[in-house]
Amino acid sequence: MKRYDLLTFGESMIRLSTRSFERLEQAQVLDIKHGGTEANVAVALARLGLRTAWVSRLVDNALGRKIASDLSANGVDTSHIVWASEGRIGLFFLEVGSAPRASAVLYDRRGSAMSLMSEADFPWSLLSQTRWLHMTGITTALSDSCRALVQAAMRQVLENDVTLSFDVNYRARLWSPAEAHEALRPLCRDADVLFVKQQDASTVFGYPGEPIQVIRALADKFGRRVVVLTLGAQGAMALDKASGALIHEPAYLVPTVVDRVGAGDAFAAGFIAGYMESGSQQGLKLGNALAALK
Repeated sequence: MKRYDLLTFGESMIRLSTRSFERLEQAQVLDIKHGGTEANVAVALARLGLRTAWVSRLVDNALGRKIASDLSANGVDTSHIVWASEGRIGLFFLEVGSAPRASAVLYDRRGSAMSLMSEADFPWSLLSQTRWLHMTGITTALSDSCRALVQAAMRQVLENDVTLSFDVNYRARLWSPAEAHEALRPLCRDADVLFVKQQDASTVFGYPGEPIQVIRALADKFGRRVVVLTLGAQGAMALDKASGALIHEPAYLVPTVVDRVGAGDAFAAGFIAGYMESGSQQGLKLGNALAALK
């Protein structure tokens, strides 16, 4: 048995959020938490009982130690974090909205410790100790060195018996659609399980239209086993490339949305857990459930 069910790496930032739907310019008090897409996936899977590990580059100060201790408290192995003696932890400010006003996020992450991580920092021996590696387009977009790290991890995974999932997770504040398209094409092509939001399929890859046509167009070019297209309030669908089976599962009704941030990460974690258990249909059901409960 391998040491981990899932290994992932990326940035986790300190999250400072307003209370009671205040605007940032009105706030006198901010709640402090942390958040990062890969860390969110690792935590969700750990809470489902899977063995997960998260790798990052953090500054050895109070903020870095808070991130590590919080993840560890949720069952994630953080023993492979690369600690830097100086630098900075990325921040983001969340202005929690309520309909009809959407939530808003203000980022302050340029030059963060994780953005400076390189191939030389990564504990490559871990790839032989995990069943699954999860990566995202966010880490790919952070810097040239992070992009090289993701590409190197992709090459290493292809040489090992490891399932690879990749979440496009496009962020317009990090790069342009053209830059993302160029960098992500080979990564999406070689991923065993590919996650794409419907909006990202249009923005990054130029596939607008009805979901069935979009997922078939994506599967023609990307993904080795399964392509998953998330549809927001309409749920999600998966296309199994070996059998050609196309499955759709509706989203769970959430009468009052409390916080949308991280719902996509919860879906990815649920899909991975369900897919490990019995395949794509269970993955979609569990993914939708976790996204609703998040």
